[in-house]
Amino acid sequence: MSDLVLASELLRELSEPWASGERIKSVIDRTARMARLQYWRTFDLWYRKARTVEEYELDQIREALRIKNERAARNELQQAKLILARLEARLNSGDTDFYRADIDGLREATSRMGGSNSAGRR
Repeated sequence: MSDLVLASELLRELSEPWASGERIKSVIDRTARMARLQYWRTFDLWYRKARTVEEYELDQIREALRIKNERAARNELQQAKLILARLEARLNSGDTDFYRADIDGLREATSRMGGSNSAGRR
């Protein structure tokens, strides 16, 4: 795969997700800012019009994609922790002895995710 095709595909991956009805011009502009590239350079890479692709440009695009993916993973983990905390709160609001095994299982699952669950600890 040529560097130009790779750069174009990475930029398109970096641009996702698109807002409903978002115009391509704003998508390219947003993607250019994320990759720390100029708009017209990003435009040329996006449409594979560039004559060459510099290694630093590929590095910047890859770094922006890495940051985006890490941020998405952190957000997903936070959402999972929030859901578990809500479930634990619901279970705690009922008969605590009846749901004890469920609550302990939720606590154990949360601790395996690398987070601490201070809500409801005894």
